[in-house]
Amino acid sequence: MGRTPADGAAPSEYHAAKVLLIGDTADPHIRAVAERLPSQGTVVIDAASLPSVMQCMTLEGCIVRDLTGEPTRLALDGPARGWIRRLAPAGWDSDVVLGTRNAARLAARMTALAAVLRQPGPEWLCEVDALFAAENKIVQYRAARTLGLRTPATLIGGDPAVLALELGEPYIVKPLGPGNFTGAQGREQVIHTQAVTAAQLAGADLLDAPFLAQKLLTARTHLRIVTVADRAWTAELSADGLPVDWRQVARAHRSFTHSHRWPAVERDALRLAHHLRTGISCQDWIVDDTGAAFIDLNPGGQWLFLPSSLTAQVADHLAAWLQDV
Repeated sequence: MGRTPADGAAPSEYHAAKVLLIGDTADPHIRAVAERLPSQGTVVIDAASLPSVMQCMTLEGCIVRDLTGEPTRLALDGPARGWIRRLAPAGWDSDVVLGTRNAARLAARMTALAAVLRQPGPEWLCEVDALFAAENKIVQYRAARTLGLRTPATLIGGDPAVLALELGEPYIVKPLGPGNFTGAQGREQVIHTQAVTAAQLAGADLLDAPFLAQKLLTARTHLRIVTVADRAWTAELSADGLPVDWRQVARAHRSFTHSHRWPAVERDALRLAHHLRTGISCQDWIVDDTGAAFIDLNPGGQWLFLPSSLTAQVADHLAAWLQDV
């Protein structure tokens, strides 16, 4: 092992970090990319692993351990590229009460990680501030509207009857914030997109935890489009026999097929990703009798459930971008 600055070693004595992966080494998406990269100079870090990966931080940069376990220099003037997959593993702060010592400890880790993400040296596939902005569905729909892309009519409101007047019935409701939470007995609860009527929501306040309401589009085909830098890949799924939210059906996750039938939609998906400054995105589109409509964009979304002919290309292209320093 190299010496830490506390031992008297100068930062220049360490080899330079070339690639930063922000995520959990147990995440299959991180593993799929990391295995395509050289271990020396590749650093995987998130808020949970920060105490074991980071050795120290100065105003000039920081010393972190790469995948070989060796101390590695991440400098303000050093060439490096990075991909932000997740800032922390799911559930890493479960049962942590706001205002407690544990909450302060985890907040301090996140602050230190934010300093790494915002230091001037690395070039990020998607910078952290662009990532946070792009995760907001209203920001996504505004961007799509600016680009002239088709989207469902969308509203946020507290009165289900008013929403019905504006959108027709049934209409779609989906979470504006997180789509999952930990419920009773620690069980993970997923909030699926649903088609509802005003009568079904009578008495509900949709502004207590704000929900999106949208005009129902009857999908014939679901598209999951993955973009990385200047490339896009599409997988399609027939909507026959599926609910509005295909994620509710287990077989649907295994039924997507790699498709080359949607080049115009791929171009629009790339335009949207570039507009939002998300160098990587997983986008959901639907195709109905009118054509394709944009539904959702996730800058840290899932793509490994898609066909291997597609996912291998995504991982290869992502790894190649990260190494092109």
